[in-house]
Amino acid sequence: HFLFNALTTLGYLIKTSPDKAYDTLLRLTQVLRGVLRSTGEFSTLGDEIKLIESYLDIEHARFEERLRVNIDVPDALKNIKVPSLILQPIVENAIKHGISENKNGGEVRISAAVTNGNADPMLRLTVWDSGPGKNALITNGTDGVGLRNIRERLATYYGKTAKLTLATSEGDGTEALIDLPIKRASETTDQRRFTQI
Repeated sequence: HFLFNALTTLGYLIKTSPDKAYDTLLRLTQVLRGVLRSTGEFSTLGDEIKLIESYLDIEHARFEERLRVNIDVPDALKNIKVPSLILQPIVENAIKHGISENKNGGEVRISAAVTNGNADPMLRLTVWDSGPGKNALITNGTDGVGLRNIRERLATYYGKTAKLTLATSEGDGTEALIDLPIKRASETTDQRRFTQI
């Protein structure tokens, strides 16, 4: 879906703004390279944010001033390990359901913070969009493939200590929260003990 939209945008820009098409092509190359490099199950939050920024640069070429982005991720959190490509499907959903369906566009906010979950520190990743707040995936009570994949991966890596929560309010956007422990147990095939990431 994203790749199809990106190629359509490139086709349009080649005719109307070749320099912008070239810049967008370089961004697409960065995104694809980042996705292909993500062969490991985990990456740093900083690397995930770089991938999201490249992805959003491509979407900016598509939506121009209709897409506003605010990323608030403290440098101190960028070395925390997170599952690879955990945020991209959520950001893509925010643009698909919150921005592209609104002729005036909208805003996407991405943030990270440390919270205390049962006395253990938790990393909270938040993606909010200013869309109509009637996300079909939420109102129908079902997850799309991307969201279902995220839930299954969180359960595999962290058991019941991690979760994806979606909240929507009509006229006030949609918010996706990922809560996961900063401390995680290694997989049984990996003999490392419980470590602080």
